[in-house]
Amino acid sequence: MWQLPPGLKPEDILLYSRKSRSDDPLLTVEEVLANHEQMLDEWVERNLPGLGRIPEENRFREVVSGETIASRPKIQELLRKAESPRYKAVLCVDPQRLSRGDLEDIGRMVKLLRYSNTYVFTKSDLYDLRETRDREELERELKRGNEFLEYQKRIQQNGRILAVQNGRFIGNVAPYGFQKTTVKQGRRKCHTLEPHPEEAKVVKMIFEMYRDGIGMVRICDRLDGLGIPAPKGPSWSPETIPVILANEHYIGKVVWNKRSTVRKVEDGDIVLKRPRAEEYLVYEGLHDAIIDDDLWKAVQEIRGKIPRNNKHGNFTNPLAGLLYCSCDRSMTYRRYPDKEGKEKCRPRYICGHRKRTVCGSVAVDDIMEKVVEALREAIEEFEIRIEKGTDDSAVVHHQMVERMEKRLAELEALEVSQWEKYTIEGMPKHIFDTLNKKVLVEKEELQQSLCTAKATMPEPIDLQEKIITFQAALDALLDPEAPVQEQNLLLKQCIDRIDYSRERIVVYDRSKKRQDTPIHLDIKLRV
Repeated sequence: MWQLPPGLKPEDILLYSRKSRSDDPLLTVEEVLANHEQMLDEWVERNLPGLGRIPEENRFREVVSGETIASRPKIQELLRKAESPRYKAVLCVDPQRLSRGDLEDIGRMVKLLRYSNTYVFTKSDLYDLRETRDREELERELKRGNEFLEYQKRIQQNGRILAVQNGRFIGNVAPYGFQKTTVKQGRRKCHTLEPHPEEAKVVKMIFEMYRDGIGMVRICDRLDGLGIPAPKGPSWSPETIPVILANEHYIGKVVWNKRSTVRKVEDGDIVLKRPRAEEYLVYEGLHDAIIDDDLWKAVQEIRGKIPRNNKHGNFTNPLAGLLYCSCDRSMTYRRYPDKEGKEKCRPRYICGHRKRTVCGSVAVDDIMEKVVEALREAIEEFEIRIEKGTDDSAVVHHQMVERMEKRLAELEALEVSQWEKYTIEGMPKHIFDTLNKKVLVEKEELQQSLCTAKATMPEPIDLQEKIITFQAALDALLDPEAPVQEQNLLLKQCIDRIDYSRERIVVYDRSKKRQDTPIHLDIKLRV
């Protein structure tokens, strides 16, 4: 029979509760957590009779769903608190509540609790992680939880595929033009879609306008002019139209795996992405179609065959993919040739939002002058940094991190020392509380700053190489014979993004020469 550590009090325990797939699916998260806390409070009363309940500030209720520690903020907060010697144990219903993540998460969890000398209590077991047998048993329990999670995910995945094959809609949000509903298949209720009375008419209108040769920007203008609310945002966006035109739900189908979650490794980190799949499964749905087959086929024949607005057939915009309006839309390069092909005026950049933008257009030459100036200033700054010997900001940043880590170690030693003086030498409690609170506050602030500093650690910079790269881009811009595509490629090695803004002139005297308002550019260089 295991025994609790001597002198344990409820305020020494951190309570953690989280809803799991094994809980009753008919209960809400709040109901499950309340049931768990009731069981754990009974455990405290049974094992620590007469000492009260665990304080509210020691209770961590996880209400968000997530498989990993990184996706659950409450368990992260609990682990940070567990680092303090004042907390001796973590109490939960079963070990799997702490983590059902992969081996990396399990190892991190056991390591943190082991080296902070924190016990793990459940309704039926006690784990002292300083003991090899207890540690291995906890690891096995956590691994079993991960295996059960993977098994449950496979079962759910098979259920989703079967549901789609039977024509059901399993998405969380209905596509624009539909609303979610349920129908009966035998005795079972099944989720499906039904046309929205108003939005379905708008979808059909969009398909018909596009079939009749109306472009996406003009479709948006017409919908806004009719006062039709957009699916998202205050007005219709040209990016929304192709999504609607490619959605098979409008012809009575359901799809599977069109945008599945893919894990990729980028710069040593696992990132989640949801790319559009080129091949995916399409099944007959239980819902009624909004668009008939003839209209759908006519639109799909047109889609993807309209050439880009580039009458000259060559690359003309040196800032393609770099220049953005303050409304976060990309700026479009626009030329103004006459019937003979001669330029009536200088080329200009205009916002892709057109009528809805708050920024006026700008001459290409005016923008390029400022880009050239920014490149020259960057080259001069690199040369100054080399001359002064400050050519590696990564070294300075690393030194700062080392100082912060050293100070954190000092605070941890000071915290342990204060506890020894309080427990062994009999330091008065009010003095200990004051000193310990000061250390904990500074320690928490320093830990947050250290995490931020490590996350923003710059890469070592070769300033001589930067000068060569920036000079090549500058020379290409100043060379009238340089290919525009080459200019664009070189600029993308020097610039991440350019944000443009300028007050838009709405009314001015046509009898006088137009006076342009000042240009504001925020050029984010790759320095």
